[in-house]
Amino acid sequence: MKRVTRVLAAAAAAGALVLTGCASGGGSGSGKGSGDAPAASDINAMDRSKLKEGGKLRLEIGTFPANFNYHQATGNTADYGTIHNFTMPTNFDNSADNKRTPNPNFIKDVKVEDGPPQVVTLTLNPDAKWGNGDPITAKDYIATWKALNGENEGYEIASTDGYREVKEVKQGKDEFEVVTTFKSTYPDWQSMWSTVENAEAVKDPETFNTARQKEPHPEWAAGPFKISKVDQAQKMITLAPNENWWGDKPLLDEMTFKAMTPDLRGNAFANNEIDVVTSIVTKDEFDKVQKRSGAQVRAASGLQWRHITFNNNAGNLKDKNVRQAIVKGTNRKAIAASDLAGLPVDVDKLMVGNHFFVPTDSEYADNSTDFKYDPKAAEKQLDEAGWKKENGKDYRMKDGKELEIKYSMLVGIPTSENEGKLFQDDMKKIGVKVNLVNTSQEEWQNVLQNRQFESVSFAWESTVFPMNNITQLYGCEAPQNYSDACNETIKELTPKADTELDQKKRAEIVNKIDKAIWDEVMVMPLYRRMDFTAVPSDLANFGSFGLASPRAENIGFVK
Repeated sequence: MKRVTRVLAAAAAAGALVLTGCASGGGSGSGKGSGDAPAASDINAMDRSKLKEGGKLRLEIGTFPANFNYHQATGNTADYGTIHNFTMPTNFDNSADNKRTPNPNFIKDVKVEDGPPQVVTLTLNPDAKWGNGDPITAKDYIATWKALNGENEGYEIASTDGYREVKEVKQGKDEFEVVTTFKSTYPDWQSMWSTVENAEAVKDPETFNTARQKEPHPEWAAGPFKISKVDQAQKMITLAPNENWWGDKPLLDEMTFKAMTPDLRGNAFANNEIDVVTSIVTKDEFDKVQKRSGAQVRAASGLQWRHITFNNNAGNLKDKNVRQAIVKGTNRKAIAASDLAGLPVDVDKLMVGNHFFVPTDSEYADNSTDFKYDPKAAEKQLDEAGWKKENGKDYRMKDGKELEIKYSMLVGIPTSENEGKLFQDDMKKIGVKVNLVNTSQEEWQNVLQNRQFESVSFAWESTVFPMNNITQLYGCEAPQNYSDACNETIKELTPKADTELDQKKRAEIVNKIDKAIWDEVMVMPLYRRMDFTAVPSDLANFGSFGLASPRAENIGFVK
């Protein structure tokens, strides 16, 4: 299945969050698009033999991790996701054209019986080991499933997607064979087993919830690199080659990830203070990074999409008529054009009317037609809902109260500030007052997690499984369903989408769910992004990956 972008994973203050069902591993593919089509992946792919051993790579992240547990909502961010992929099991390699193959460093063989019930048998690489030297075995998979399936509510988990569909995980013929039997079927089983936790790390809720709040516990990790230092004062994480790694030796001696705000990244790169700037989203930063000699900007179809999430249980947003009118009164294309001004993109090709698919997907349907930009329709709906314009007043009134909502604006995040002001202008035209609430990057996670907002814009980072993670973002009481809405149609259809093996039928179900999301007004997509990454020109096997997954051990500099 072709896909240019996916929908879930959230990064924090810089504006992107992540979905847990993301494949990671090592696609080495790189391919320029033909004509005006974007590249599927742009990473300067090279064989290891052409690269030198040694060297350091200095990367940036938008926000210092609040948590080193990727399966908790506060750790499930795009910023920490890259570090997680380099230091934890990555069971499958994903190519730029979204084909998955087992990563032989962790998985030797896979056998799938469609059933029902569906049975998946993984043969593990017996050489694979945790940071403490213990082998990765079936007991780790069993413990991971028990912790993440939702049966023990003491575990504070980001998502139960996949795990809750499992009837049993058991050891096969030996400790290196894992047999997963589903209650029925689960087409995205590779998403569920894209990684695994050390049994000790998930042995009980207290350990799972608290042990990695401040320290990463490298003894529970397993990848070509390990976290060797966490500097809270400098907001920097250092990775070093894992001495227990059994695969190809990592080429780099060290990688560092320093947290810095977007306004600092461009100059830091130009001044040779860092080597990588990911997710470039403004003309100012795009221009700044090109001032560095011996560097280049790599570009591919992106995984992030901007949106506004509405807290359906806050203030005047409790009224669905108000929420629907707000969407109809928002000029999404104008916001996209303003955000992306000066970047080499075609805005029309980045607009999307679906929460799961993009226009290049065969499954895509524009389900936003009832919510297209139409200020007159927005005003009519507000009139019918009792919110009337009164002479001499800018904003609508009802029962003596003004129609107002709040927008949490992330200070220092250009896209958030720009989107907030444009949103405010659009709403004033239809008689809705938007109060901009300045929110610092330090406050951001608490504001989001504790639903201390009415509306807010940020980016979700997609996974390679577009029909997965529905519950994670839109399920009743799901930790990352920041709208706090509980829609009965979504609740009814999601189990069918989770288990349908026929991809055409499954897409039909998911599109029905998408229509329900538009109607409920939980999340309003703004646009999807191209992925621009600034790197040294001689860096290989790293850049804008698209749907491809990185192999950390193969990142290096050309001889």
